[in-house]
Amino acid sequence: MRGAAILLVFLLHYVADGRTHAGDFGILYRFTQVFRLGWSGVDLFFVLSGFLIGGILLDARSSSNYFQTFYTRRVLRILPIYYVWITLYAAAGYAIMKWGSPENVMTVGNSLRPVIYFLFLQNTLKVPTSLYSHYMVSPMWSLAVEEQFYLVVPFLIRYLTVRRLTQVLLTCVLGAPVLRYVIFSLSQNGANWTYVLTPCRADALAMGLLVAVSWRTPAKEWLRRHTFLLKVTFGILLPGALAMTKWMPGPRTPFEAAFQGTWLALLCSSVLLVALFDGRSLVARAARWRFLREWGRVSYCFYVIHLGVLGVCHWTFFHSLPHIDDWPGLGVTVLAAVLAWTIAQLSWKYFEKPLIDRGHAKTYSS
Repeated sequence: MRGAAILLVFLLHYVADGRTHAGDFGILYRFTQVFRLGWSGVDLFFVLSGFLIGGILLDARSSSNYFQTFYTRRVLRILPIYYVWITLYAAAGYAIMKWGSPENVMTVGNSLRPVIYFLFLQNTLKVPTSLYSHYMVSPMWSLAVEEQFYLVVPFLIRYLTVRRLTQVLLTCVLGAPVLRYVIFSLSQNGANWTYVLTPCRADALAMGLLVAVSWRTPAKEWLRRHTFLLKVTFGILLPGALAMTKWMPGPRTPFEAAFQGTWLALLCSSVLLVALFDGRSLVARAARWRFLREWGRVSYCFYVIHLGVLGVCHWTFFHSLPHIDDWPGLGVTVLAAVLAWTIAQLSWKYFEKPLIDRGHAKTYSS
């Protein structure tokens, strides 16, 4: 499922955002627009994160080294790749400021705020943007959401009863769309804030955690007996998401901001539930597809670097924005995808996997 999530994001940035136009290559334009809801891959990431991280913490909540083990593993998993990339972003930015053309110096200088990214505050502070910062670090807002989630959820799981935890999570599920509605209505930058602020994305994280709770409580047997209802729910939610691809690729009103995020989070949760409770379903069989599993394995590094690699490749060859509306542009886009994939594979083998193994050498005590 993580592989499906990264593919959605990849297709959004490399295909749907490929600067095709209805008047040029009309068929290609219509094809690329199929993927313009690819940002919903982040919602799937959040649901999976709530389920996986929540499940680990629920199973270890009575451990004497609960906090130490959790944060050691998360630090080794998340920070090295992230900080390497942010350091590269800062170093390249300062090099451009020193040796670049005047217009590039001004653009990069106004948007370069590495300290904000080192502290995972990029989703809470208004950071000036440029083409450089867009391609290098714009996807990093979701990692800030994840890190802020990690600061809160271990304490909730450790110190709340399962019943009280469930109540808190349901409050998040119901409260997040209300918060999105209010922020979208009151802020000039509401569309952006409702997308990146952690409280506004709390419903997806909370739904994943609710699935983890249900998997470990008597609710599991009820869901197992009513798997058909899960499939019906999925069957209702999926056409709605497909309709959004054409008519609502992004929220334009407060109601759409409130409604769309919750709809997609519910869809992602239903996909997860169907896969868990019916291993013979099409969803579960697809989730076991080796191709998707391979994408999921390298998804973290690929997510961090993919947009930057795309921007650098097109700037190197054409001194232009990424585009796929001619053969040279399409070829360089394919080259960028192969390069990002190769870097992610090497990162996994020689960097990430050894660090993960070191983290898992530290186990939760009984």
